[in-house]
Amino acid sequence: MSLSLCCIASGSRGNCTYLTDGKNRIVIDLGIPATRAEAALSALGADFDCDILVTHSHTDHISGIKTFLKRHPGARVHCQKESARAVTSYVGANPTVEGRNFNIGNIRVTAFPVPHDVPCCGYLINCDGKSAAVVTDIGAVEDDALKALCGVDLLVIEANHDVEMLRSSTKYSPQLKARIASRHGHLSNTDCAAACAFLATSGVKNFVLAHLSEENNTPETARREVESAITDAGAHAGIVVAYQNAMTGLFDI
Repeated sequence: MSLSLCCIASGSRGNCTYLTDGKNRIVIDLGIPATRAEAALSALGADFDCDILVTHSHTDHISGIKTFLKRHPGARVHCQKESARAVTSYVGANPTVEGRNFNIGNIRVTAFPVPHDVPCCGYLINCDGKSAAVVTDIGAVEDDALKALCGVDLLVIEANHDVEMLRSSTKYSPQLKARIASRHGHLSNTDCAAACAFLATSGVKNFVLAHLSEENNTPETARREVESAITDAGAHAGIVVAYQNAMTGLFDI
């Protein structure tokens, strides 16, 4: 039994990632319209009685859940205790509050805190010797996260902004720029590249760059900086960019 992963949507206007072991179906965040999530899941051959894992309570990660649950009451929402009150308030239903480690069928899920301006976690998924992780909305990659991510088969990681593009932006206020650039904001290409280079030398072979800013980044810029850092570290890895308005392929892990 293997794992498969698809980034359905990734960016500041909505996030959703799908994983399956062929039996259990997991959606990490559902911050897109329920109709779009339904269409994507149908295209992936998945039914709607899935387990939805919430990373945090920002609307671009949970805005579609309330409608989705009304249409598909068999779906189940899981979150960490730090986010439970906010998720309950927004979704209108009580999620299952999980410990840091829990099982969904044969899938082992590990949640680990990451720095953001609301309580937020990354998710590590393990099944039959295969592993994947999703870590977005993270202001800095701390040592505990690096340790958790070493050796995963596929990592979805934030590459939100180019430092110079953000600095020179005329659309963002100084306060917003400071929030994004802080260690409780969003990960820059430079910091993402450093983390990926370290992880590539530790055995991670495939990266999906996620949550790219449409204002302060480009897919080419993010990919180039991460690829260069991995090459300079003497490692090799596959690099794919996730998009706001298009699904990635289905990665078999």
